[in-house]
Amino acid sequence: MFSYLRSFMTKTKSTLFTFNNEPFSKFSILLILILDIFLFITILTGIDSEKDMSPAVSVKYPYQCKSHFDPKYKRSVWNSATRGYTYDRFPFSEYASFYITAHSTYESGKKFQSYTDKRMAPLCTELYQKIAVFAQTKAFKNNKELTHNLRNEKRNVLSEINSIEKRYNTALFEKISSSQEERDKKIRDKYYSLLEKEKNIDRQIKEIKSVAAYKGYQAYVDFVNTNRERFNEAYDSYAFWQPFISFLYLLKFTFPLLLLSFLAHRFSTSPARKISVPNKLVTLISSHIIIITLLPLCIDVMRLIFHIIPKRFLEKIITFLYEYGFIFLGYYFLMLLGIVGIGLVVFFIQRSVSRREKRRREMKEKTLYIDAYNQSRCPHCKNRVDYSKNYCGFCKEELNRVCSACNKRTPKHIQYCIECGT
Repeated sequence: MFSYLRSFMTKTKSTLFTFNNEPFSKFSILLILILDIFLFITILTGIDSEKDMSPAVSVKYPYQCKSHFDPKYKRSVWNSATRGYTYDRFPFSEYASFYITAHSTYESGKKFQSYTDKRMAPLCTELYQKIAVFAQTKAFKNNKELTHNLRNEKRNVLSEINSIEKRYNTALFEKISSSQEERDKKIRDKYYSLLEKEKNIDRQIKEIKSVAAYKGYQAYVDFVNTNRERFNEAYDSYAFWQPFISFLYLLKFTFPLLLLSFLAHRFSTSPARKISVPNKLVTLISSHIIIITLLPLCIDVMRLIFHIIPKRFLEKIITFLYEYGFIFLGYYFLMLLGIVGIGLVVFFIQRSVSRREKRRREMKEKTLYIDAYNQSRCPHCKNRVDYSKNYCGFCKEELNRVCSACNKRTPKHIQYCIECGT
């Protein structure tokens, strides 16, 4: 099976840039490359359209949805009282934590229309509907914008206050506070006005209606608490199986194309077929389609292997080694992988070099044998011989062999029989 595939790929490779056993011109190569690019883009587009039936994990379960069900989620939020950042944890209490993703709204002219992204998980769609009950109200949007503006204003005020405090130390500040000079009075007035402005901003932020006070917020909290375990189970299951399902959709698109191209290639190269320009064109085009279609297939196979081995298998092994104190075995295994990997690369490189060298020697020997035959000389000792005889009289080199087709003697190192042409 493997030898057949290798033979088929070798023959296919030889037909990629040759026609009638002659290399393409530069213009023909350019046209073929344009055709290849067109086929590659079309195939990738078709594969993507099929894979949309099994959307990526980030599309099925967007981060904006997943974070609401994550008990470890935390978001840095500026705290007005402590003048530092605190972490907003569930249930999300800050206005910035609530928004509907771009997938659920789009703009058409001057109108905003809502739609449901069918690729998204039902739990995420329902979550967004719960959030929309209060997050899409006019009061919420106004307060969210007001909160954002006030926080930016306070950030600028604090920046100015810190700048003044860095320029003037405590002793100098005491001197300025009792000074009657105009310049000192301006600095003092500006500093105290900034402090007053900061307090005023804090008061306005505190007076803004809390997110938890909106109608529908508690229903959102109850929904998340009730469905958290169910969401995490569904997410883990989909994250594991999605690459396999995606690969099946890829096969659905590529397998018929590969099969048709393979049959066309085999039909056009069949010994029973007449060697003609149309058959050669079919061979050429089918060869390119086969190679181009195999590229995304091989990439997805490698991605699938990576998904299974490093993400699942190795993770469990590393956890096991950590738990039982055998982590050094992991480093041994890593070194073994490196040795084997580099060793295989060196092996394949050297094998390719050896094959090229062997072919070069064979071509050189073939040329020497042909020259010896044309000059009626022994290919071994270079003395003159008669090729109608079977052996060289100087070194006993065999000059002729028996043809397997006609059973007559023919020169040993010549490719075709001089009697029957086999």
